[in-house]
Amino acid sequence: MAHLRSILLCFVGLTALGGGQTVLAQTATPAATPAAAAPNGPDYGEIVVTANRRSESAQSVGGEVTALGGADLSRMHANTFNDFATSVPGLSFQSNSPTNNLIAIRGVASSTAELGSAIAVYLDDVPVGASTQFGLGSQSFNFNLFDMERVEVLNGPQGTLYGANALGGALKYVTRKPQLGHWEGEVDADASVTEHAGLNQAIKVMLNVPIGQTLALRIDGIRSRDDGWGDDPTHFRTHLGTAQTTGGRASLLWKPVADFEVLLSAFAQKVTADGLDDGFYNIGDSTPQGGAYQQNYALNQPSSNTVDVFSSTISYDFHFAKLISVSAYQHNHGTYDQDDSVFYGVLVPIYAAAFNQYFGAAIPGPSPYDLSVDTRTNKFTQELRLQSASNHRLEWVAGAFYTHETTDEQVNLLYTGNANGDLPAPYSSYPFFGYLPSTYKEIAGFADATGYIGQVFDITLGIRYSHQTQVYSSNIGYIGFGPSVVNGQLVYGTPAFHSADSSQGVTTYLVNPRLHLTKDIMLYGRVASGFRPGGPNFFLGTAGLPATFNPDKIWNYEIGEKGSFFDHHLTFDVDGYDIEWSNIQTTQNVGGINQLVNAGNARVKGAEVVVAVKPGGGFSLNGSGAYTDAYFTTTAPVVGVNYTGARLPLSPRYNFALGATYRFKLGSAAGTASVTDVWTGDRTSGFAGSATNILYKLPPYNSLNASIGVELANGVELDAFVKNLLDSKGQLSANTLNNVFIPNAAVPVTLSQPLTAGVSVKFRWSGS
Repeated sequence: MAHLRSILLCFVGLTALGGGQTVLAQTATPAATPAAAAPNGPDYGEIVVTANRRSESAQSVGGEVTALGGADLSRMHANTFNDFATSVPGLSFQSNSPTNNLIAIRGVASSTAELGSAIAVYLDDVPVGASTQFGLGSQSFNFNLFDMERVEVLNGPQGTLYGANALGGALKYVTRKPQLGHWEGEVDADASVTEHAGLNQAIKVMLNVPIGQTLALRIDGIRSRDDGWGDDPTHFRTHLGTAQTTGGRASLLWKPVADFEVLLSAFAQKVTADGLDDGFYNIGDSTPQGGAYQQNYALNQPSSNTVDVFSSTISYDFHFAKLISVSAYQHNHGTYDQDDSVFYGVLVPIYAAAFNQYFGAAIPGPSPYDLSVDTRTNKFTQELRLQSASNHRLEWVAGAFYTHETTDEQVNLLYTGNANGDLPAPYSSYPFFGYLPSTYKEIAGFADATGYIGQVFDITLGIRYSHQTQVYSSNIGYIGFGPSVVNGQLVYGTPAFHSADSSQGVTTYLVNPRLHLTKDIMLYGRVASGFRPGGPNFFLGTAGLPATFNPDKIWNYEIGEKGSFFDHHLTFDVDGYDIEWSNIQTTQNVGGINQLVNAGNARVKGAEVVVAVKPGGGFSLNGSGAYTDAYFTTTAPVVGVNYTGARLPLSPRYNFALGATYRFKLGSAAGTASVTDVWTGDRTSGFAGSATNILYKLPPYNSLNASIGVELANGVELDAFVKNLLDSKGQLSANTLNNVFIPNAAVPVTLSQPLTAGVSVKFRWSGS
């Protein structure tokens, strides 16, 4: 593979010069716009979204919405979130492992150790993932994108329609519905090779089966393996970060009459990973200590993430309004092992030395410490809403929402010097063990209404009230608690039990005026709020720690313009915003155990722009960019920030994406070729000057992608693609926990996918 990059560079250069003979292909449509996203014929007309819970053009939505249609995702060869995220303005993320991510929109992320999600993730109309910190709600599940109708990214708070956790925005995966009276099938086979790693492969199958004229069944499935690029020569481990995905979906649509339908759906997916796609880097200059992808963990770090979602959507159209009921049950199960040998290899002996001095207890050696986490969340949701028909006079939606979640979390810190994970005698337990069950309930009512004044002006007003109750219990033992006296003898590892509850209510608002200068140009304003639930805290019995933590809240003030010129050959979307974020939720490590706290206030100022140009002749050009300036406006001592103006982590100040697409005919075949360049600016992990959240600077990086595909008349499609053509070593995220005790410790840095080249063969068929 040593010459793979040179060969591919020559391929792209020759392709670009070849005009209509050979052409470039697009791996990503940067921040796809309605003019370039929908797979509706060669002109790719405007895409329809449901950001406001009703079908409308993305260009009509009074806010920043990125819509990636199925054609975009296919051309990108996008399998999961990571494959499209950097092309979306204002969207950033931390890759925790191949199984999940921490996602931020418009810079709304307080730290890389966040436990609660600041965005709402939806699968169709079902909120997916835990609403709470105790269910590790920040760990967003990586849905496979096969057979998706589209992906919608909604920037800015969406608290009125999408509820809790839609603090920075919402990410919505919309699946394809069964098609009545229509046979349809698809088989995809993908194979690619990743430099510094190995072979990736996937098989995907979809079948749509009509059953009479009123019933249809749609089934899809996927199995894939993506080779990892982490390398640990010290422990003779290679291909670390290898991930395997198995999943599928079955949906049944019944529509006995035009106004009534029932959609039943079952979705299941499991992702397992062997280790991390990390390299060890220097904290001073962000350079690798060895090879770019080399690491040196004492322990391997497997992880897995499973989600099962079962839902029913029932709708009846009264013509003046439609009644929609969405009921869903989901089970989420995540496990991971984290090598915390350096951090606890320092901390545990400190406690043990004190007990040795006063009680004669043994001091454990620097054996590797394995943090093992197992989290299970069962979640029931019910939404009932009534929404008016689209009449451009008075349009409204009103509804109620209920959720009940139970989470069982098991957290154990294992001393691997003993086979059973216990510390040496006289200790009789793990260094830390915890069983942390919790319950979350929420009931909410919401409404918004849009009033129109002729064809020129309209305004939407929205409100939502949510009431949340939580019960949290902890059954934990920790060496930091010290020994206790039982029957006159010292006993180590005695568990402590604690239970707490909370009851909180939050109201969110929306004011969204739109001014239509012409039928193609719209100005809009948007004032919106969002929140993330608070709750009871972890309990250590330490004086000064709060028993509960409060909801954090956001107000977003935004103006924007959308429109098109030259008979829709030029389409644009530009906005500017100012965000005020109060009572920011984060974690504070106290004696080796994280506490949930409110850190202070922050401000985010930014702008986003998306442009699409169709000059004709099959060519289209796309560009997007974002500026994000996110910083604390107060001090935040709980994260070690004793000054104002500290930059918030994860989000780049600037990110850009440029793409060109050419659609062509070869006899009876149709082809698409594109090239995309994505640039992500510098980001930070931790905070400057903090002794507890150490700063690491993530450098900017670039990713150049290309592909070419031809669809033959018999339904066969052949594609060749390359990702990260220049083999950029993009640093996605960093973990500086070990640097708290050892300032010059190696920093584990998660790296982007290296140069990858592959082919895809698809066969589609359909009929009545």
